[in-house]
Amino acid sequence: MTSVRAITAPGRGDLSSSRLEEHLHVTLKRLKKLGIQRGACVASVLPDGPDATTVAMTVKLAGASFAPLPARTSREEYQALLLETDPKLLLLHSGTHPAREAARSLGIPIANVLRHFEAGIFTLEADIVPPWTTDAPPLSWKSRDQGVPVVLIAPGPAYRRLGNHLDPTNPVVGITPPSLEHLPLPHTIEHIAAECVRILRRYRPQGPYALAGWRVDGLVALEMARLLEEEGEKVLFVAMFDASARFYSPTRSRLAAIGRTLFSRKPRPSQDFVAEALRQYRPRPWFGKILHLSPKGQSDSKHLGQARLEWRDIAPQGFASYEAPAEMLAEPNVQIVATILAAELVQAHKTK
Repeated sequence: MTSVRAITAPGRGDLSSSRLEEHLHVTLKRLKKLGIQRGACVASVLPDGPDATTVAMTVKLAGASFAPLPARTSREEYQALLLETDPKLLLLHSGTHPAREAARSLGIPIANVLRHFEAGIFTLEADIVPPWTTDAPPLSWKSRDQGVPVVLIAPGPAYRRLGNHLDPTNPVVGITPPSLEHLPLPHTIEHIAAECVRILRRYRPQGPYALAGWRVDGLVALEMARLLEEEGEKVLFVAMFDASARFYSPTRSRLAAIGRTLFSRKPRPSQDFVAEALRQYRPRPWFGKILHLSPKGQSDSKHLGQARLEWRDIAPQGFASYEAPAEMLAEPNVQIVATILAAELVQAHKTK
């Protein structure tokens, strides 16, 4: 690494070039532990100064892109900026900040920049998410009153891309489900679904609805559909994205293996809760249509064929299977997913 002149800042100790070089290597390792890989994006709301400078240098060393955001603006503006930049990590100083609230609402990981005395030296500390509040509203990307709302479970930047490709007459609502460890017992998929239904009904009291979810959240969407129908509402369909591993027989105990394979690395506490919830999960009948979008080249036709037969009792109105490119929620592949959902919405309107 080329030598760098010392960094100075009022009220903080001078930073020598050798100390800076050491700090960059330490922080680079920390970024990798936080999941930053080459090609990823790291956003920052650090004010101009030595910390922002050394952060930018480290992100560049990691082969990632650096997205400096305004040091202070509204939560809504931060949401728009984060959705646009699609970062894998947000860096900011500790304390309350509208960017922190925006990132949490979108499910974007956060790291606090804890300053040391030397200018530009800091420690990166993973943000601890506070207990989920049941009063938090769902995130809406399109707040139109016409058409059937497409309710996306566990929203993020990829889901916004999907929403942008759907018919503008359909409102798109994103709901971030609570983490199981922040809910009272029992810790089950059904419990998450019940909380999400309560949020949805407060935001959109009456159906019909169309639900969608990515992987595990597809099961949450399925349970939401069953609960909504029990409450007299109509659900046009449940779309499950890349959920092949979850499509085991509802009458067997094979779902128990999912938790073991999903979290083969050291699990976080929230992953432990989800794995246990999956082991306990047994779907009950829902009288609607299930759509499954599997990645091209990764589906096991024999396995999925058997799954269709075994899930017939769960979805008496039909089980439709589609294929989409592996990165199905990335541009330009997301257009294929949007086209499938749009066609199903049209078909549902014709048959209702």
